[in-house]
Amino acid sequence: MKWRMFICAICFLIGGCSLNIPLEDQFSDPDAITDVLSARSLLASAYKAMPQQIFQLSVLSDDFCPSQHLNKDMSLQGLYNWREVEMTELAGTLWAGYYAVIAEVNALLARIDAVVTLDETEKLEKMRIVCEAKALKSWCYFDLLRLFAPRYEGNENKDGIILKKRVELDFLPRSSVKECVTEIRTLLNEARNVDNTQKNVYWLSDKAVAYLQVELELYAGNYPAVLELTKDLETEYPESVLGADVYKYLWSSENSDARIFGKYQLEQIYMDIRFDTFEKGDYLVLSQNVDYEEEDIRKEWSEIPFVMPDAKNVRLLGKYNKMNRDKVASKYVNVARAAGMWLMRVEALARSGKEGDAVALANRMLKQRGATEWSANLTGNELISKILIERQKEYVGEGVRFFDMKRCGLSAIRYGTYGDKVMGIVKADDYRWTLPIPAGEYRYNTSVEQNDGWPKLSV
Repeated sequence: MKWRMFICAICFLIGGCSLNIPLEDQFSDPDAITDVLSARSLLASAYKAMPQQIFQLSVLSDDFCPSQHLNKDMSLQGLYNWREVEMTELAGTLWAGYYAVIAEVNALLARIDAVVTLDETEKLEKMRIVCEAKALKSWCYFDLLRLFAPRYEGNENKDGIILKKRVELDFLPRSSVKECVTEIRTLLNEARNVDNTQKNVYWLSDKAVAYLQVELELYAGNYPAVLELTKDLETEYPESVLGADVYKYLWSSENSDARIFGKYQLEQIYMDIRFDTFEKGDYLVLSQNVDYEEEDIRKEWSEIPFVMPDAKNVRLLGKYNKMNRDKVASKYVNVARAAGMWLMRVEALARSGKEGDAVALANRMLKQRGATEWSANLTGNELISKILIERQKEYVGEGVRFFDMKRCGLSAIRYGTYGDKVMGIVKADDYRWTLPIPAGEYRYNTSVEQNDGWPKLSV
C-alpha cells in the first residue's frame, strides 16, 4: 500500500497518462515490476517525465533579444529580465520535475532484483535497464546541480543538491558540490558497465553515457579526463557526421548519425511564431551574438529571416521552429550530438595548453560546417572566447549557452527592442545565476537552506 500511494503521488506530479514512445504503458504499481517489459515501461515513464527547459534557459542567456511583441507577454518579459517572480516559478517546476523522475528511477532500482528473466536476451535487457536508469538519474542530478548550485570552480565545498538514493520519504541535507560531482561520476561509471548499443536514440546508450561523462568533467574543470574520454573521438564520430547531409536531419523526424541522444516527444517545444496574424513575428529574435556566414550550414536551420510589422528585418530562431512553421511535429529534442563531443575536446585542449591542437581540431569541424577557419595564431583568452562563441552558434536556442555562461563566469547583457541598446547587465557574480530552492523544500526540511540572495519565506 505504501508503494502504491507513493507512485500515485509521482503520477500526480508528472502528469500525463501515456507515453509516445515504444513500451508506452503507464506505470502505476511497483509490485507489478516482475519482468523486463514492465521494468522497461517504468523506465519509459521516467524518460517521459524529464523536464524540458531549453527555451527558458535560452531566454535567460544571451541567445535572444526582445521584439516589439515581448511586452504582450509579461511572464516571458519578466523571465528575460531575470525577474525573481518568474525565475522562482521556473525553479519550482524544474525542482519538482527532476525529483519526480529520480523518485521513479529509485522505485525501479529498488524493485529490479525481483525482475525475472527467462533467457540470456532478457538478462542483458535487464542489465541495460539498470544502466539506463543510473544514467537517467545522473542526468537529473547534473541538471539540478548546474541550476541550483553555484558554478564548480571555487565553490566545490558549498551546498550542492539533495542526493536521494532511495524511495522512502526522508529529509536529507544538501551534499556539497564536490560530493555531488563524485556521485554523478560514480553513477555514470556504473552505467557504462554494460554494452548498451541502442538502435533508438531516445534510450540512453553507452555512447550517450560517454557524452554525459565528458560534459561532467568539462563542468568540473577536469580537462585531462575530458581528453582521455574523447581520445577516440575521430573513430567514434568522424568528420563526415558534421557535414550538411547529416546536420539537417537533427531538426527533422528522421534519424541522424550526428545525434547521440534525443528526447522523444511530439509536442511543440518552442515559441509560437505567428505567420498569418496581424501582429506577425515572435516575442524574441536572435541576438547579434549569433552571426552565421552565408556558407555556414547552420545558418539555414538556425535562423528564419523575417520582416516584422514595423518593417524591421530580423532573424527568428529556426531549428524546431522551422518544423512548427510548417506544422510538422519534430520527433526529437537533441540532448547530445557529435558536434558537442568535438567542441568539448577542443575546449579541453585549449585549456590544457595545447592551443595549436585545439585550433587544428576546431578548423576541421568548421570546414565541415562551411565556416571560416581560425588563425593558427589564436591563443589564450581570445581562443577560449572563440570556442565559447562557436558553442553558442552551434547550440543557439537549446539552453546550453546558459550553462556555459555560468560555468565560465560570463555576464548576461539585457537588450532593448531588437538589441538597439543595452538595458542592463546580469553580472557573473549575480545571485540569480543559482536558482532558488523552492519554499516547499526548506519549509519541511530544516536541513536545507535557501540559496544566497534569494528571500526565504517564513515557515
